[in-house]
Amino acid sequence: MYKNLLSWLSIILLLPSCSDNSPNISVVCEENDVGNCIIKWETAPLIKGQVKIYASTDPEMITEDIPVAMADIANQRLTVITNNPKERYYYLMVFNNQYRVKVAARNINIQGVQNFRDLGGYQAAAGRNIRWGMLYRSGEINHLQECSFKKLEHLGIKTIIDLRSNQELTNVSPLQKGFNVVHIPIATGSMDGILKDLQQKKIKGDTISRIIKKLYKELTIRYQPEYKKIFEVLLNKENYPIVFHCSEGKGRTDVVAALILTALGVNQDVIMEDYHLSNNYLSIPKAVSKYAYKQPVQSQEAITTLFSTQDEFLNAAKEEIEKNYGDVDTYLKKGLGLNKEKRARLRDVLLE
Repeated sequence: MYKNLLSWLSIILLLPSCSDNSPNISVVCEENDVGNCIIKWETAPLIKGQVKIYASTDPEMITEDIPVAMADIANQRLTVITNNPKERYYYLMVFNNQYRVKVAARNINIQGVQNFRDLGGYQAAAGRNIRWGMLYRSGEINHLQECSFKKLEHLGIKTIIDLRSNQELTNVSPLQKGFNVVHIPIATGSMDGILKDLQQKKIKGDTISRIIKKLYKELTIRYQPEYKKIFEVLLNKENYPIVFHCSEGKGRTDVVAALILTALGVNQDVIMEDYHLSNNYLSIPKAVSKYAYKQPVQSQEAITTLFSTQDEFLNAAKEEIEKNYGDVDTYLKKGLGLNKEKRARLRDVLLE
């Protein structure tokens, strides 16, 4: 059913073992365009021996019975090939029958949906990890085809949190009715107005960065009631698995993801790394071709900036929070009502 081949992308941590001298093992995993999972790993220090891969469609139940793939640890890569790409697989890697790492593809290819990825696997508070297959972020989930609907079903998605404004809700697929769709509109962050102004040359290319930074700042302060509603959905275990999205899976989705990951105790550097993954899973050349075709080079550069991630954009949101609340933890508590009890409940739901 499975085979080997190649890989990259998604930072995972070593599960606890009996040894006090466990090596540091980093693993990345990515789903390719035909549904196979490409896995790479590094160990520090280098260790010899064999790695066995076990698979399951349930991340909480990966049994070590028959491995679906094996390789020498020195190979540092393999591809797990499945004959059922509709299913979502989670993997347990066992190095030398001793060190264990749970991993899955960060990105998930769904026809008609961009930038769909799992927030699982990141190390969070008290050395715990975010559960795989519970919380996803995405670009617009709108024009669902039957195959896309089936893929979301196989992921077990129960709840879709739609962050798009009322003006953006056009031609919603009837297939969305198969899920609990919670519409929490956040108008700031919609690219429609900026794109229109760029196409009409009302915005100069050298001002686009300032506009985007202002947008991220507005997102933190203007929508606290909306973020409270999002966390109320997240605090209900019955709503999972959950995916939240806006139009492109950045901007509004970036800020919401950063707030959730912070609440779970994820390191700020890891939050920034997750933010930058949109550069891999958004088709920026396609966006430039669509919105800036036959436009001057300056307009094409502005569109590229608009659809790209840059440290200064997400940092602008953080700086605005610190300006008004001192730090993000205080913002979560006083601005969003996420007190110690609620934060503990959220971690119980999402961390393992």
